[in-house]
Amino acid sequence: HRATAAAARTLARPSPLPGGMLNAPLSTAIVVAVYCACSALMLIVNKLAVHHIGAPAFVTWLQFASTAVAVRLASTAGWVETDAFEWCKLKHFAVYVLAFSGGTWSNMHVLMTANVETVIVFRACAPLAVSVFDYAFHKRALPSARSCAGMLVIVAGALGYVSTDNRFLADGLAAYFWVLVWWGLLVFQLTYGKHLVSNLGIKSAWSAVLYTNTLSLLPTLLIGVLGQDLQLLREVTWSGVGLCWLSASCVLGLGISWAGFKCQSLLAATTYTVIGVLNKMLTVLLNTLMWEHHASAMGIASLAACLAGGALYRQAPLRKEAEARYEPLPQQEATPVRGGRVANAQCSPIRKEGHV
Repeated sequence: HRATAAAARTLARPSPLPGGMLNAPLSTAIVVAVYCACSALMLIVNKLAVHHIGAPAFVTWLQFASTAVAVRLASTAGWVETDAFEWCKLKHFAVYVLAFSGGTWSNMHVLMTANVETVIVFRACAPLAVSVFDYAFHKRALPSARSCAGMLVIVAGALGYVSTDNRFLADGLAAYFWVLVWWGLLVFQLTYGKHLVSNLGIKSAWSAVLYTNTLSLLPTLLIGVLGQDLQLLREVTWSGVGLCWLSASCVLGLGISWAGFKCQSLLAATTYTVIGVLNKMLTVLLNTLMWEHHASAMGIASLAACLAGGALYRQAPLRKEAEARYEPLPQQEATPVRGGRVANAQCSPIRKEGHV
């Protein structure tokens, strides 16, 4: 019983987070809410910014630059705490940045060739892959039966959506080339990002924001130079509306960058992925109201099934916690009761203040 009580106290104790803070439920809920709001709006605002500017690499580069400058200025002013540029930490973020830049750029191409629902459904399949990597690299337990059922519902909904997509029926898998590239890079980011914020000992999520956005400037610039963005910029007709959407995308880029890394430090990688899927319902509603060329009724129903499956998911505990929670109690032989007393019971003497 003493061992069981000790295990219960261990499970109830909040786990330490980078920066010495504790996992406060209220602060976690606020961070998740900020992330959901930024993520839901970012897809719409990016699509509008790319629509008016027409140069996806330039839009991405400006988001990185504005975020890096803003965090650097805030750190200099003492408003936020960040780490110095140390190679022992930067080399890990450099790997992440390669996938981060490629994923953001491929996502821009996806938005130029596909509707928003396509992005959402493919992202809905990400928890399946991330849960496997969570088990392999982050010492999480395997998903429960309920969580596995939810993931199967997500897959079924995604398959239902793809079967109603006219572009897929006409072009086959070629229509989803950029989507598959973006999806693979996304799964890597979600898995490796958890390692960065949990195991490198950075002072705060702002350090991760500063590192990733600063390191992303060069590869994004190369992508723009090697691509057609320079030519596209020469042909841009600048307007007040376009600049407004471009500025809004930069503000949301700062918000989602911080909230994303903060959520990854507080939650399991799979849970963070599922939250990203579920908050897309708001994006679907906004997209349906703003755009004419959205998915069919069957496609949206399939999307709703994906999100319903995501709602079934429950975060898997760490394997050590799961083993402690379900460790069987030691078996004791039952003794017959006679006259209200236990017969032949072997009682160990308890020594207290010199008395037995």
